[in-house]
Amino acid sequence: MIAFGTSPFRAGQVLEIAFAAFRPRITFHSDQELTMEIIAGDNAGFKDTVQYEATPMRDGLVVLSWQEHIGSTVVHVLDIEASQTYTLITPAKGGFIRLVGRIDRSVTL
Repeated sequence: MIAFGTSPFRAGQVLEIAFAAFRPRITFHSDQELTMEIIAGDNAGFKDTVQYEATPMRDGLVVLSWQEHIGSTVVHVLDIEASQTYTLITPAKGGFIRLVGRIDRSVTL
């Protein structure tokens, strides 16, 4: 079991998530910093390195959140066991987005 307050992600670990309209790649640099890059679809090419928080809820279930430098906030509820994420985004321009995606890849560089 992962201890609360400890990031379950290691430096070099990469997640790719398939949403209907876009595909982000999340690369973890440490237990506090990640880079998110949109590699396909809407907003392809957008990239930001941010501070994040990852809170394990139970084995295989993690809440991952951050705020982008442009002001958008992102919260993923990652069900690692089912390879699925439930994602909530508040874009900097306003609004509220709810997404469900598939975790396609979880590798260590």
